Amino acid sequence: MIFLILIASYAVLIGCFIFGLDRLKNISKILNREESSQTSTPFSIVVPFRNEAERLPALLRSIAALAYKPEYFEVILINDDSTDDSVKIIKEFAREFPVLIISVVDNIRTSIAPKKDAITTAIDLAKHEWIITTDADCLLPRLWLQSFHSFILKTKVEFIVAPVIYKTSSSFIDQYQLLDVLSLQGITMGSFGLGTGLLCNGANLAYTKPLFKALNGFENNKHIASGDDIFMLENVQSQFPEKVGYLANKEAIVTTFPETSWKALISQRVRWAKKTGKQKSSLIKLIGLIVFAVNLTILLLPFYLFLYQESLWFGISALILKIIIDYLLLQKSGQFFGRNISVVHVFIHFYSYALVSTWVVLKSLFTNYTWKDRLHLH
Repeated sequence: MIFLILIASYAVLIGCFIFGLDRLKNISKILNREESSQTSTPFSIVVPFRNEAERLPALLRSIAALAYKPEYFEVILINDDSTDDSVKIIKEFAREFPVLIISVVDNIRTSIAPKKDAITTAIDLAKHEWIITTDADCLLPRLWLQSFHSFILKTKVEFIVAPVIYKTSSSFIDQYQLLDVLSLQGITMGSFGLGTGLLCNGANLAYTKPLFKALNGFENNKHIASGDDIFMLENVQSQFPEKVGYLANKEAIVTTFPETSWKALISQRVRWAKKTGKQKSSLIKLIGLIVFAVNLTILLLPFYLFLYQESLWFGISALILKIIIDYLLLQKSGQFFGRNISVVHVFIHFYSYALVSTWVVLKSLFTNYTWKDRLHLH
């Protein structure tokens, strides 16, 4: 009965996000038909980095390929104590593309949150009103800035959340992370489609300097090492909900790279779990509790069915229902990102997802995590 109640709650929850995704999809179609104005919106692209020599060249090449007049955007890269060749790579790139406005500055640390300090440092130096943040390990689509520009003209919002996806191989760990990010993006888009955004990603986020100043930056959450994205979303929605929008345009999808080991993946997810746990939203906590309870029950169910074999039909039916529910969300989210998700795909990762997500939650409650070679206390 407990599992039945949990599955029913989970089905309603995911059903709402799927409904929200359908509503957001219609917005995307309108945006793709929109004709842009002749006047471009100026942007300051902010990229914090720490020891990203391996990934920076690809990011910089994608910046050089942006279909946007160079005089209408600048790139501010904030060096957070890098010890590799990151700065050298950026300076060489700037010499190769003198038409681009690129600057490298050192991070000014004022808190225990290095990325928040880096973004604050950049915003103080930014020439333009609109700030767009991304990460050093990302790839930007050619019409990225054009998509934001069109959305700003149409909506007049001041805080824009946009889509992020992984560049994955066919390996098991990559495919696991693909399903994971599609579920998170599905919840993100679905929640915006329902009228209240629950999640966002700093790899593809835009807001105005006046809004950042009005919120007093990261002042109320700088004691938390991460969360430059979701805490800002939370603050904006509590004070200026009408200024928040989701850019549901495929031309705005930023691509990043998955973790290469399970150890790194667990550490990343623990960091995400910790910052999510510190959000004020009761709805986020309720969703997290339902998802955790369902996954924990899935792990315990085989032991229960072994002891009470008369319930076997119920257990199998419940597991099939869970797979179908997950598939519907992942398939809907995958359609937006151009990724084909099959039921078999979901089935293969069914128990690994329950195991990893449960372990991450438990680990986040009792341990610290390492991020960018720094130990962060919980």
